[in-house]
Amino acid sequence: MQCDICQRSPNSRLPFNCTLCTRNTLYQPRIQLAQSLLQKEALGKEVEQNVAGTPKPNRILPVTGGKPSEPNPSWIVQRVAAEQIVSEEKTQGILDHVKTLREEIQNTKAEIAARKAGLQKRRSEFASAKQELSKSQTGAVENMDKSMRRTEHRWDILHNKAAESRLFLCREAALLYSLQQRKRKKGGLGRDVCFVGGVPIADLRDLNNASPAQVTTSNTSLAHLVHLVSHYLSLRLPAEITLPHRDYPLPTILSPGSSYTGREVPFPGSTPSHSSNNSPSTSRHADQRPLPRPRPLHLDKKLSALAKDDQIAYASFVEGTTFLAWDIAWLCKTQGLNVGGNSWEDVCAMGKNLWQLLLAPPPRPSVSRESSSKTPLQKPSISRASTAAARTLQPENPKDAPSLGHFSHGTAYGYLATASGTEYMRDWGLQHPLRVIEKVKAMLLAERTGAEWDILEGNEWEEEEAESEAKKETKKDAVRPEIEETVILVRPEGVENGINVGNGGTKREESDGKGRGASGWMKLKSR
Repeated sequence: MQCDICQRSPNSRLPFNCTLCTRNTLYQPRIQLAQSLLQKEALGKEVEQNVAGTPKPNRILPVTGGKPSEPNPSWIVQRVAAEQIVSEEKTQGILDHVKTLREEIQNTKAEIAARKAGLQKRRSEFASAKQELSKSQTGAVENMDKSMRRTEHRWDILHNKAAESRLFLCREAALLYSLQQRKRKKGGLGRDVCFVGGVPIADLRDLNNASPAQVTTSNTSLAHLVHLVSHYLSLRLPAEITLPHRDYPLPTILSPGSSYTGREVPFPGSTPSHSSNNSPSTSRHADQRPLPRPRPLHLDKKLSALAKDDQIAYASFVEGTTFLAWDIAWLCKTQGLNVGGNSWEDVCAMGKNLWQLLLAPPPRPSVSRESSSKTPLQKPSISRASTAAARTLQPENPKDAPSLGHFSHGTAYGYLATASGTEYMRDWGLQHPLRVIEKVKAMLLAERTGAEWDILEGNEWEEEEAESEAKKETKKDAVRPEIEETVILVRPEGVENGINVGNGGTKREESDGKGRGASGWMKLKSR
């Protein structure tokens, strides 16, 4: 067929030139395909009707036209047979599934029974193991307790031996420094006096009347002794004591806040060593923090004169001496001797506190008046062995009532910084020395401002006595003698009661070693 557009007929050599040629070529095959699809659909519907047994009114005529086909009996038989086979297969599948479930149930029951048996066996084994474990645990705990008790007993023995060694060293050091105490007689004036190296130890309440040489000597010896005792007891004092060394002639003491900084502190009044070298490299690498200020423990003049001339030096000396006394009180508290618990004045007696800590005799049993009147008075002799034995006696729990040598900073057993040591030190009333310093300064100031008296030495007293005798002779005939001044003889504190008051008394022997300023009379001027 010739194309109307290109005027060509299709052949094998010439391809299609336009869409119209292509459509004309494919038109006849499309009609044949549509007829084939319609025939296939009609045959399919007929087969469905025959198989399903559709009644005649619902039957569909074939596309080609003709009579509707009758249902084939074989198709009906086959359909019934197919349905029966399907139902049998379903029934067999259900039976197989039931059988499988029954087998699983039996297997599960068997597994449960096996598990129950295993659990019962494990329970019985656990009960027997628990019983055996309790027995073995009880035995192990008992053995461990015995081992711990033995270890603690060995520790206690070693600790007691260490405490005895510390006590022996401290006592020997105190004896080498000639630490002694002389009690005043009953009814006498003054206080008990303690000596170190033959020099009386000044009480903080008597610093106004103390001799500068005596104070310097006693404080120096006391600082050496306290430093040595703290070393033997392995205790770090809260206020650091610096002993004399090169370019450091006398001991000093630092405040608790500036102690143990590890820096070299110059002697008060001297020039620091690093200040002499002012090179840029030295000043660049030097520590620019201010140096701690050490408090001196020596006096160049009497305290009353020092208070008038130099208030800074006076305050430094009072603070340093109070720090030393507070160190001694703290040392006593750590070793079971409660100093300062009742009053701050207990801290002032430095020598007494140190003597009670190191050399105090054990308490003696009370003696009735009858037995004491029948037996003559004898001076008690104190042996080192008896005192050491009395000191080393400890209660069952040494932490409750610590003795000398129990708490320290050098051993783990009885370490002072533990909870027991902290709890023991918590009830001390003088946790910081500022309160004691303020009280001592106020007391010394009140004593200086309130007292109007002069101290007369032996020669001066003889001159005053001669003048008074001369006045009595010249005015013995007068009716109303003129009273120039009132003289009251008062024993100075810290002097033994061997001196009798008045002209009829005997003088004390010179063998006691009292220096100038320790033997004299006080003359109170009338107002």
